[in-house]
Amino acid sequence: MFVYLLRHGQDTLDKRGGWSREPLTSMGIEQVKETSNKLKGIQFDKVLSSDLIRTVETTKILKDILNLKDIVYYQELREVNNGILAGMDNEIAEKRFPGLYWNTLKWDENYPNGESPKAFYERVKVFWERIKKETPEDSTILIVAHQGVFEVIQNLENGTDYTNKKQSYTVKTGEFVVLDI
Repeated sequence: MFVYLLRHGQDTLDKRGGWSREPLTSMGIEQVKETSNKLKGIQFDKVLSSDLIRTVETTKILKDILNLKDIVYYQELREVNNGILAGMDNEIAEKRFPGLYWNTLKWDENYPNGESPKAFYERVKVFWERIKKETPEDSTILIVAHQGVFEVIQNLENGTDYTNKKQSYTVKTGEFVVLDI
């Protein structure tokens, strides 16, 4: 199975991400258009996406350019639920919650009104295992989602330990990586 992991285009940089409702920036739209040209000619058997606005906007651009059909949106593909920090201006977040970042949370410590690294990892892991089980081995699939989601998937596929303390895999906004599973 070939799995294309495509990260959404750039969204607002001065706000905390997570479950924010921030749309793509003009640069993010251009990133996705440019990347879609690299995907022309690839026949995707499945297209899966997070249901957050920045990924929905990304898939709409891809759908128009690549004539994609049957995009299925999943909450399980959302970025980490960072609770009340979602979409908060970075400056305000730093004043209200000094030093509170993804990599400062303990494994089982939740964001305020959000989820813990452990809960996030388990959510993505269970979903990924289900998708692999349901998808024929000779399939080519496209997943449009977020850095954190892709980091969990890549750690699972490479047999490496996942941690919120450091990034081991990176997919830049508007770009993709391909896994041969």
